[in-house]
Amino acid sequence: MRAIDLLYVYWFFWALILGALVAGAFRGSWEVENGKRNVSWFGLRDRSDTVVWVDPMVFPVAAALYFVLWLYLRTRTEMTSYFISVAIDVFLFITIYFTLLFLLLPLLRKYYTARTCATFWLIPVFLLYQPYLSLPPKIILYFPGDLLNLLICIWLAGFGIIFVGQVISHICFVRNLKQHSLPMTDEALLNKWESMKEQRNISYPISLKYCSVITTPLTVGMWQKMMITYLPEKKFSGEEAELIFSHELWHIQRKDTHTKFFLRFCNALGWIHPFVWFAIKKAEDDLELSCDEAVLRGADSERRKKYAQLLLSIAGDSRGFSTCLSASAKTLRYRLKATVPGKSKRLGLFLLFLVTFLGYLSGGSLALATVRGTIAELSGRDLTKVADATIWEADGESSIMVEDTEELAEYMADLQVEKVLTDYEAAYESDGQYLSCNVTGSEISFSISDDYLVIYDSDRGRDQYHLCTPTDWEYIESLK
Repeated sequence: MRAIDLLYVYWFFWALILGALVAGAFRGSWEVENGKRNVSWFGLRDRSDTVVWVDPMVFPVAAALYFVLWLYLRTRTEMTSYFISVAIDVFLFITIYFTLLFLLLPLLRKYYTARTCATFWLIPVFLLYQPYLSLPPKIILYFPGDLLNLLICIWLAGFGIIFVGQVISHICFVRNLKQHSLPMTDEALLNKWESMKEQRNISYPISLKYCSVITTPLTVGMWQKMMITYLPEKKFSGEEAELIFSHELWHIQRKDTHTKFFLRFCNALGWIHPFVWFAIKKAEDDLELSCDEAVLRGADSERRKKYAQLLLSIAGDSRGFSTCLSASAKTLRYRLKATVPGKSKRLGLFLLFLVTFLGYLSGGSLALATVRGTIAELSGRDLTKVADATIWEADGESSIMVEDTEELAEYMADLQVEKVLTDYEAAYESDGQYLSCNVTGSEISFSISDDYLVIYDSDRGRDQYHLCTPTDWEYIESLK
């Protein structure tokens, strides 16, 4: 079996494993939340949170590390090309995947639990856990280098403005909350809060405060020691307080402030695509709906009615990377409808597996070429002085010598090729015929397959070019 075939087998099986890990992690989290087990998924370790597999903050942190690494290695052309390729791949996946999920969401919400729908938005986080495989892309698009650089600069500027703006807005919002807040003095509410925290196995301190500038309860804080739950300055009954605390504690256990940060980061990444903005809003709604679902699990009609009345009485918006119990009027109607008992919905384990599996397989499917021209123009070498031209079959054993090297040189002089940003080692192994040649009077050799031309130079190393048109094997074979 060829090396490229082994790579494809590994690629396929890793997709299966990743899909199974995501489905298994979701199932484990669901069982913990429903009291069917006391430890995290697969029983590996005790955890106070019920995050599905990995913290969503991993995604923006990994992106930041990639950016810092690029700044350190930016003088190396091949590394710059690699990082640009990764950034474009992530951008395309986020925009396409979120757009498709946004369009399919009404159908998904109809048949699958709110927790499942909220988890679908986290698929890009799970796809970070994949090895680098140098497999050739399925689609190559040509973008002139100057145009690509301009688009990247516009995209980076938009990302920086939007994301930094979101961070500043969050900091200002949190500061405003602190300036207009007072410690909770109601002993009954404090005791209920601590009791419910203990029931959820949450041992770290979470402050409970009143705030005069909000109309709906919300939680802020990206780190455990800095988390604060704010209540509006309003009198709540014991049952109302229990519903509010239950909702906010589900957010805390699921680290939804981190999920909000991840979603806003994706919003900034895909800012240029209008559907991404709508998709992020729907994703944030799913976080609230999934907590509503958890609060009302097993509730009778009276408790559901009380919860709906509570949502109506404290409707409002959250800002920044915070979570809130109630929503604005735009989304409140759907949430009120969700409080009405209905038919049970599916957990969607197989669909989570399938989406992760297909998402992994779709990675790296598209690549960009930035320059196009003849071989001589792009490589700076004269490859028309051909010697020892041989057509090899895929098995590498049978071959045909090309005798008319002058005609072959003329054919090659007109070949249009393009330089792809990333070098794909697996592309050197053809699954069909390939032509190998030496250049007279030099230590340069090259090979041509259906899609790629690869130059081997003892002085300048190896270069790879994509052929704009498939190789005309019938014509080359006629030169024997």
